[in-house]
Amino acid sequence: MKFSEYPRAIAEVEKELLRLVRDLRRVQEAINSSVNQAERAIAFDAELKNDAQRKAKRLELLGLDKRYGSAMSMAVRMGDRKAELEIDLAFYRAQFSVLKLQIRDRISQAEVRVAA
Repeated sequence: MKFSEYPRAIAEVEKELLRLVRDLRRVQEAINSSVNQAERAIAFDAELKNDAQRKAKRLELLGLDKRYGSAMSMAVRMGDRKAELEIDLAFYRAQFSVLKLQIRDRISQAEVRVAA
């Protein structure tokens, strides 16, 4: 990649990362909605006498909620993709910094040659 292409590449990865974070937030809202729905059902169930029963019921309700299961799977995949984009972004930034240092070094060497 050419030196002049790095800013655009960095910006593109940042935009993709932003879109992914927005989508991940929506998925997390769906997960929270399912959890809240299960919690409400548990709160009004008089048959549940202790924390162990409430926890088991919560797991049962969430296990039966297809929307919750698919949202959790999607959140995991999106989290992995987010990590990949963050790695790419760090790589591009580091490469760009290295190229800038190399260019500065060449300029300073040229200035030394001209001054000598």
